[in-house]
Amino acid sequence: PDPQVLGSVLARLRSARRPLMLVGGGARWRNEDRAVERLAETLGAGVFATASGRGVVDEEHPLFCGLSGLYAVPPAADLWQRADLIVALGTRLEETATFGWDRLPAETEVVQVNLDATDVAVEWPGPLVLGDVGATVAAVLRAAEQEPFTGNPEWAAEVRRARDATMQAARQRREEMASRPGVHVAEVLAALADVVPPDCILVQENGLQDMWSYFYPYWSCGSTGGSVVPSEQTSLGFGAAAAVGVALASGGRPVVALVGDGAFNLFRSDFSTAVEAGAPVLYVVLDNGGYGWLQYQLRQRTDGQTRFRFTSDRTIAADPTAIHVSTRDELVPALRRAWAACAAGHPSVVTVHVDLDDVPPGLAQLAGDFPNMAVTAS
Repeated sequence: PDPQVLGSVLARLRSARRPLMLVGGGARWRNEDRAVERLAETLGAGVFATASGRGVVDEEHPLFCGLSGLYAVPPAADLWQRADLIVALGTRLEETATFGWDRLPAETEVVQVNLDATDVAVEWPGPLVLGDVGATVAAVLRAAEQEPFTGNPEWAAEVRRARDATMQAARQRREEMASRPGVHVAEVLAALADVVPPDCILVQENGLQDMWSYFYPYWSCGSTGGSVVPSEQTSLGFGAAAAVGVALASGGRPVVALVGDGAFNLFRSDFSTAVEAGAPVLYVVLDNGGYGWLQYQLRQRTDGQTRFRFTSDRTIAADPTAIHVSTRDELVPALRRAWAACAAGHPSVVTVHVDLDDVPPGLAQLAGDFPNMAVTAS
């Protein structure tokens, strides 16, 4: 990075008392030596990821607090309203990553590090570094070795408490789910984490209930896992189809596609391609019998009787080749059976019946494609 710009960044880092870091997809393959985590420890900064940035940092690190913006989960999400500096590494700061940033303190600046000027978000004040994320982080760490940062131990402790409280809240929510009938999406994710290897690559969709996997800690990429996500407003079925390519390019790493039944129905005619190509994808299909995102919003505005029906009467629930799950006791055995098939080199499908009301945290009240901020803030 430019020495003059780097000097400005270092000055801002040294003066920050409540810093946060945000890693995006542009930081992928730039953190093999865990330099980003070491920088967070040096600054005493909480670390968040964008959806595309998952897998860059160790999500079990004590300073990792989950995803940003639309997918931030309280109480870790509350840290954003107290931050005085944000260090954004390899992210375009698009609308899902910055959802809720209108509540940032007025004095908060954003240090942006991107390789290409076209990736810079001009609406946020603060220094701009045009350079490689890995090289920039390494330069900051070298400067810290020459002149140590004082940091703010109280803020680092607050970040750790927020992370711990977020983890505890998720555990309590899962315990509450276990006392209710049916299978809940968070339970599906927990079962998946127990069955598939930790270096699993999760390929995600753009639906409603599969978004549970974006809300940490209901799904964690750990230190070796990865994630492939659709861009904003991607066509339904992207994740189901993309998982085939991910599996063929993964070098043998396990691949799971978490998709809705609407998305999988669009992909169904191409499933034979996965079989013929020998792409051992584990498809976990959340079956709520309709187009969940549209149906959920329609229910909020009508009597709930009108449905967005599938274009075909043949649904995944009637597929004899899939493994069907309708009770909690069936979940883990079904996933193990399906994963055994994948480990032998074959794609496999598990469908799980879920209720339409089983939506991720913060998405209970929607206003178009985003939560209703007036309701969320109350």
